[in-house]
Amino acid sequence: MRTLVFDIWGEWGHFRKYYSTSSPLTFSVLPPSTAHGILGAILGLSKENNKYLTILKEAHTRIGIGLIHPVKKIMFGLNLINTKGNVWVPKQRREGERTQIRTEFLKDARYRLFVSMDDQVLYNKLLSHIQQHKTYYTVSLGLSELLANFQFVDEIDSCLKKSTGEPVEMHTIVPLSLIQHKGIRIQTGKRYKKERLPIDMDDNRIVSAYEECLFDMNGQTIEADVAYYYEGTGNNGTIYRYVFLNEHHLDNVSQKGVVL
Repeated sequence: MRTLVFDIWGEWGHFRKYYSTSSPLTFSVLPPSTAHGILGAILGLSKENNKYLTILKEAHTRIGIGLIHPVKKIMFGLNLINTKGNVWVPKQRREGERTQIRTEFLKDARYRLFVSMDDQVLYNKLLSHIQQHKTYYTVSLGLSELLANFQFVDEIDSCLKKSTGEPVEMHTIVPLSLIQHKGIRIQTGKRYKKERLPIDMDDNRIVSAYEECLFDMNGQTIEADVAYYYEGTGNNGTIYRYVFLNEHHLDNVSQKGVVL
């Protein structure tokens, strides 16, 4: 199984939490559901009727996400158009009345994506676009105003699906559902956080699956005893250990510990 590794980053990011209303909060990491949109933008897949979701799912797109920079959050007041009745304003605005909403943003966010597909034609197109720094639509971190950049890091030509029964260093965030009885190895200087992330969406862009995920807020790797993980050596010689967050939600995914 070939796996593409690339970084994506931006000065600002916002991935709105599903339960926040009047003061929107952001997830600490890029959710897999948002990563699908980023891949669709790079590949030029149509958003009409959410076609990009259908195509990526049919390709059995697997996504793993790692943190590169520490998580930093800042609150700003955004002036939005008031849509809930009249409010007093000091003078008439040509563009209409405004209401200020406090919104949480991520500062200097950077993530490492691990992407694999069964559809090798689509995968090769994605690999080519990433290597050439080519994108069809503008890439952003959650909101269209929060522009993002990306860079090719490596490609893993083949990997092993492994399970050791001992904590191993993981280069991606880990779903709690995969953590086994030996748990995680607590290390000094790390800030462990658990967050419930949207993993999968249906064709109507309604979230159909969530996962409790574990990561280090300082952007470092964590050591965890997981039910299984993938290990492969990139073309630059780096050894990667990672899991795909959405793998359980794909059909006909191999569960055998063999070379893929």
